[in-house]
Amino acid sequence: MKKFFPKVFAFLLVISLLSCTTFQFSGAQVTKTIPSYTSVGTFDVTVKVHEFLGSSGGTNLFNITADNMDTKIYDTIQREIQKYTGDAAVNITIEYEASFVDLLLNGITFGIYAPATARIKGTVVKYSK
Repeated sequence: MKKFFPKVFAFLLVISLLSCTTFQFSGAQVTKTIPSYTSVGTFDVTVKVHEFLGSSGGTNLFNITADNMDTKIYDTIQREIQKYTGDAAVNITIEYEASFVDLLLNGITFGIYAPATARIKGTVVKYSK
């Protein structure tokens, strides 16, 4: 029993160290002048991201699947713009997180499989002419 608790503590320590979060999103645009627009809808979408060789909700070794998240998020935003027949999305918020199950799967596979979840919120707009 005395050997069990240090092993559990070490396991929990390793899992907590693996849960450091980093995030990269490419393709964002910032502009000073925004044309007038009308809001045509809002969205709140959750996307499951399956990455490899890294930690869930955190870093990836060698960036083998680092672009998976960017592509899924970009495609999700584009689908929402098309769904509302809008011109752009504004006020986008992206939350990237790993659940306990994600961290457990990552720990069991020793960092080979790194699942996580991205929650994307925003407003679709149509430019006024």
